Amino acid sequence: MWETFSLRRLTSALGLCLAVAVSPALGAEHKYDGVYTGNKLLIKGSGPKCSIEKDVSVTIRDQTLTFTDPNFPKFVFLEFYPRQDGSFDLVYVDAGGATVNIRGHVNGDIIDADVNNPPCEHHWHLKKE
Repeated sequence: MWETFSLRRLTSALGLCLAVAVSPALGAEHKYDGVYTGNKLLIKGSGPKCSIEKDVSVTIRDQTLTFTDPNFPKFVFLEFYPRQDGSFDLVYVDAGGATVNIRGHVNGDIIDADVNNPPCEHHWHLKKE
């Protein structure tokens, strides 16, 4: 009888501890989640893909960063893990060897980033909506 009672108490206590430990994480919004908009300014390069200045939109949700601009209607990075100081580096290489490198920093509600997509390099300045 005591074994059943003790086992039931232990199971209940373990369940309660697990619920308390897990529940905040289930509905928690990540620190950088949101939509950031602004523009990109050409730093280096030329050609049709190297627009001088265009609008950019970035959406961060969980650990996914998606950006949209005139050359990339919806470009997704599935692993967005900024460091504690808000800095991040993202690299994408497609099957043909084309690359997009983003090195940036989130500071409050501002993202500043340098985006290298040869032959172009742009600077993004975005503000959270």
